[in-house]
Amino acid sequence: MSSSVDIVRKAFEHKPTGHLPKGELWIGLDLLRKANLADDLKGHIDLVERLRQDVLCLPLSDGISMKQDLGYRRFSLKELEEASKVKHFFLMVVMNGPFQRLGEKIGLKEILKGWKRERHEMAKEYEKEGIEVGILIEQCLERSVDAIVIADDLAGESSTFVDPHEIEDLFSSFYIQAVSKIHREHSHAMFHSCGNIKGLIPQLLSFGFDGLAASEHRINDLIGLKEKYKSNLTLMAGIDAEILGAGEMSLLDLKEFERQLKSLASQGGFILCSSSGLFSGEFLEKIEELYRIADKLFDRF
Repeated sequence: MSSSVDIVRKAFEHKPTGHLPKGELWIGLDLLRKANLADDLKGHIDLVERLRQDVLCLPLSDGISMKQDLGYRRFSLKELEEASKVKHFFLMVVMNGPFQRLGEKIGLKEILKGWKRERHEMAKEYEKEGIEVGILIEQCLERSVDAIVIADDLAGESSTFVDPHEIEDLFSSFYIQAVSKIHREHSHAMFHSCGNIKGLIPQLLSFGFDGLAASEHRINDLIGLKEKYKSNLTLMAGIDAEILGAGEMSLLDLKEFERQLKSLASQGGFILCSSSGLFSGEFLEKIEELYRIADKLFDRF
């Protein structure tokens, strides 16, 4: 039987995986409480084992987000070192990119004003944050992580916050260098952004990203993206926030989930994941039910 590491690697390679790989970027304190587990590294590992996930993903502390009440834990490099000794999971970290770090420091509105009024100064601040993220990437790679997710919320419900041409001009150098570092160590590079990023996919792939993590199907049409980009795009997605947060899951909700899952999983390069993270304790029973449905469906492929 293949290990979780082998199964997820095969997913990235768009090869048959044997079973449907699963993982989550963010697991919240309330869900861990519901599962009677501590909000520490052992508790997260125990939950991954209980849910029979293949990916152990640790959101990484960057010294900024630790000051915020995010509803989920950020892990230190020391904890990541401990996690790297657990060999039977595909080890992933998610870290804030330069744009996200700037947003947490000065606020999104100030960033967007800055691009218009003080573009040169804002670009310098972005570059400083990029250097810090680059150091974190190197420190993670030294601890043998299998994949790194760079999280930069570049978009809202309908479009990107910054013109795609400016993203190309101002951000491409960081992304290309970051992805190159990750790939040199034979790890995978994923990108996360909330909102509508359909129009950025060609750029993200040109930067070298292997795929998208925790992206919403409802506003990004992941099925259409997968059909268009095929083996160039790995998706870690499939469970939108609406089905988790809608109270009792209706038969209609479950049928739509099955329809989307069948299309996404049948094309390969797919890891089942929510777009929102697992925060509420109410999500525990729902995610277990969705996994049962997914496994049964996948066995028919």
